[in-house]
Amino acid sequence: MGERPEISVIVPCYNAERYLSLCLSSLAAQHAPDIEMILIDDGSTDATGAILDRFAETEARAIVVHVANEGVSAARNRGIDRARGRYIAFMDADDALEEGALFALWRTAVHSGAQIVSAEHTLFDMRENRRVPVQLPPVPQQPSEIVREIIHMHRIYNNLWNKLYDARLFSGGLRLDEGVHIGEDALLNLQLYHRAKRVTHLAERTYVYRVHDASAMASISGYSEAHQPMLRSMSRILTQEGIKELYFRDFLMSAVWIDEKEKGIRACMRTFNRRVRPVVLEGLDEGRISVTDRRLYRIVCRGWFPLWYTAQRVNEKLHGRKGSRRG
Repeated sequence: MGERPEISVIVPCYNAERYLSLCLSSLAAQHAPDIEMILIDDGSTDATGAILDRFAETEARAIVVHVANEGVSAARNRGIDRARGRYIAFMDADDALEEGALFALWRTAVHSGAQIVSAEHTLFDMRENRRVPVQLPPVPQQPSEIVREIIHMHRIYNNLWNKLYDARLFSGGLRLDEGVHIGEDALLNLQLYHRAKRVTHLAERTYVYRVHDASAMASISGYSEAHQPMLRSMSRILTQEGIKELYFRDFLMSAVWIDEKEKGIRACMRTFNRRVRPVVLEGLDEGRISVTDRRLYRIVCRGWFPLWYTAQRVNEKLHGRKGSRRG
């Protein structure tokens, strides 16, 4: 083993032959700081494994691990287990890094002392063959506020890519939940940001996210049902960390929004007390809920939330504003 690298870049790869060469070339172009590339071939049945092996023959910083197909979370967890870097970064095999991306993230982490550095990104639309720069409204850079954004499924903070993490945040065996297949990144980020003392966001675009028909989130049938394991796991995490009461309103509204997005208000509210309320209320201690949220908590407990929420939404539409939820 050589000197400890500054960054371990973990790339799970499954049947990625179509886009993998661009991903690898963008990694090879990252010349500073010292990095190791942990490339996990997750039981691919196409040429992915051979492409990775050829790449590693000429790239001394690359480590290729061939495993039976266990899914992206298991592949990432294997990468975390092998990582030696002071920092950890994640990539998807069909995406690419901008030139100097890792250096920009690392320099920001070192100079600011941040344990997590996030950055802007660019979408590459495969159907239209064009780059679409993405810039989202700023979020207060306090870990507690970013946890709130993750609960609301923020488009930047619920993804692992385009970030640099202090490897010490993963201590104690913190890993992805391999039993959750939609929203697993958000669950890990929620815990990482909760652990972090200092975080920051970089205005530079360091990552290119490729949008195509095979993208993980390109098409999800049964949107609400697919997200239920994630919501149940998020509830457990918030409870275990002793912060579910702090984020009671946020978790409630996020759970409702996930159901409403697919079914509409009426159908969502018809099943709320049976479907959503149990996971929202589990593990809560009323005495720890903020005074401002306690009335809402009692409305949920008494089964009155569907009437309350419908009235709120009607009022928002009449006055052209959003107040009860995010979206």
